[in-house]
Amino acid sequence: MKTELSQKDIPILVVDDEPDQALFIRDTLRQTRIPLWVHAVESGEEAIAYISGKGKFADREKYPFPLLVLLDLRMPGIGGFGVLRWVGANPVVKQNLNLVVLSAAQSCKEVEVVYELGAQLFWSKSDSNALQDRVRVWHETWTSNNREQAMAKNLISVN
Repeated sequence: MKTELSQKDIPILVVDDEPDQALFIRDTLRQTRIPLWVHAVESGEEAIAYISGKGKFADREKYPFPLLVLLDLRMPGIGGFGVLRWVGANPVVKQNLNLVVLSAAQSCKEVEVVYELGAQLFWSKSDSNALQDRVRVWHETWTSNNREQAMAKNLISVN
């Protein structure tokens, strides 16, 4: 993926503690041919710091507010459920973030809890074709509904 963000690029944050999975997701996204800028972090703690623009992620030119977060559920420390709870407790973030849970597990109870905690979507991360199709659909919907509004989200400051 690109290291420099252009005006047309859509910033996406991938949160997965397994570097191979994050690379698989990046490669899958690259194949969509959508102008994306993808950054990956390996923990829920890093995801919260990135989304809130804290610490090493304070420079929004270098680390823009993500328009889409692809979040793994099962990670050490603050896992995906912890990130979902944090997002839910921060109304500005919740209102401005598209959050998709990516998980290999798909128990009915887990899916139910994910939606109760505020995730918009729950996708399997093992099927690259389905992931590409879903990102394309998300992109088409996002582009037709609110591109200008979404790009303004990069000015968001989270306390």
